[in-house]
Amino acid sequence: MTPLYFGDRSRRLFGLYTPAHASGTRARGAVICAPWGVEHLRAHRSMAQLGKWLGEAGVHVLRFDYHGTGDSAGDMGDARLDGWRDDVMTAVEELKDTAGVQRVTLVGLRLGAVLAAQAAAARRRDIDGLVLWDPVVHGATYLRELQALHAQTLHARALSGQEGELLGFPVSEGLLQDMAGMDLLEQVAKWPSRMLVLSSGPMEEGPALTEALRSAGREDAVECLDVQAAWLEDRHSGAGAVPVKLLRRVVDWTIA
Repeated sequence: MTPLYFGDRSRRLFGLYTPAHASGTRARGAVICAPWGVEHLRAHRSMAQLGKWLGEAGVHVLRFDYHGTGDSAGDMGDARLDGWRDDVMTAVEELKDTAGVQRVTLVGLRLGAVLAAQAAAARRRDIDGLVLWDPVVHGATYLRELQALHAQTLHARALSGQEGELLGFPVSEGLLQDMAGMDLLEQVAKWPSRMLVLSSGPMEEGPALTEALRSAGREDAVECLDVQAAWLEDRHSGAGAVPVKLLRRVVDWTIA
């Protein structure tokens, strides 16, 4: 695994590149698009494990931090979703150049699934596969869930909280508006023909997603697995679970 910085000088992104183990088949590449905030922290182990297993299966992998998050440059207060979508496309270009692959699979978790779907719709010539893992379907619902958890956490800890903060992460009014306006279903027709939707369990908004995919002739793309969600806190470890069954399914589908 090789750490690297990439992107324009004004928007430097930090990434971790995992080269593919020797493989007799054509070179493949995958960019992993992380969730945001506390969900990213909880899912970190799972995403690292997924990158490792994809590399062992013969896939070149790039994981990265969006601008203003993690070890990437920038201020979280300036973050907007369209910029993060563009970061995904920058990561695709970086992996193509670094690994010498022509086309790339995008794997996105939660908010990362929305960004992956948007990038795939915008750059179809570069994307040959799309995996949406426990995707956020409607941003308003997602934001209400985060805000409710934020309020519960503050109450449990008897804290007053900071304005412009969500579960300990700074968030601007512009980013909140972006999140509230997200709609995963807007560009279903523009997604790659090869795609997979994986849910850790029943999704509240799963029927709307399934119906949209059915209308696009892709109803067989949805698979529901009975596993612990990587992005939810496991009460035994305090972090997210590592859903081995789901991760293996992503790897098998990517190399098929």
